[in-house]
Amino acid sequence: MLEFELVLPAYNEAKSLPDLYKKVAEAALSCGFTPDRCQVVLVDNGSTDDSAVVLKQLQSTALGAWFRVLTVALNQGYGFGVKAGLDATTAPFIGWSHADLQCDPVEAFRAAVLLRNLPASTPLVVKGKRFGRSLSSRIISSVFAFAAGVSLGLWCGEINAQPKVFPRRLLGHLSGAPVDFSFDLFALYRAKAAGFSLRTIPVYFPNRRHGVSNWSASFKSRRRTIVGMLRYCRHLALTEGRL
Repeated sequence: MLEFELVLPAYNEAKSLPDLYKKVAEAALSCGFTPDRCQVVLVDNGSTDDSAVVLKQLQSTALGAWFRVLTVALNQGYGFGVKAGLDATTAPFIGWSHADLQCDPVEAFRAAVLLRNLPASTPLVVKGKRFGRSLSSRIISSVFAFAAGVSLGLWCGEINAQPKVFPRRLLGHLSGAPVDFSFDLFALYRAKAAGFSLRTIPVYFPNRRHGVSNWSASFKSRRRTIVGMLRYCRHLALTEGRL
């Protein structure tokens, strides 16, 4: 019986996937999981590279036992991919992280063990806080966190750090989620509003091995993400009656 499912949305990560499969298996085993108790829902989030071919090959190997592949035909955004994966889960503890290898999957499995060892009714979200990042990235994250704190009362350190792991019942509070990078903000706010506590764990955040970040590939993409996040923060505050 599955105890934990981890959603990993992947967009054009064909080069990262072989190493990801190996790291997931190693990390899960190190935390005492087996494929019948733990699965990764790998969301191919509308990729246009060779991801489908690579995933088919990997699923035919022994490592494929740890994974279920969910294909989103057309990329509609990061949040859409995460929510699609979460909706496909059945385990009592679920969560999400990234597939680009900047987030070590072992942190998610450790978070799942932490939750599993607490009373079943404990309303807790375990979330990451990244270290090893550039000064500019830390400043941007601090701006997001400050805006969320002032407008929403959501003082949680870092919004977009992964992993995020929680009891399944939180999923019932995530209807109407945004499809873009604002998904993390929405989920954390809804968690706090539903009476969940947030516990932060430190996670190392190295440089990407392959490809570029979808939000920070250029000045234009960074600006678009920053403006979008701040606008959504205000929108959420308005719709929730906080402004």
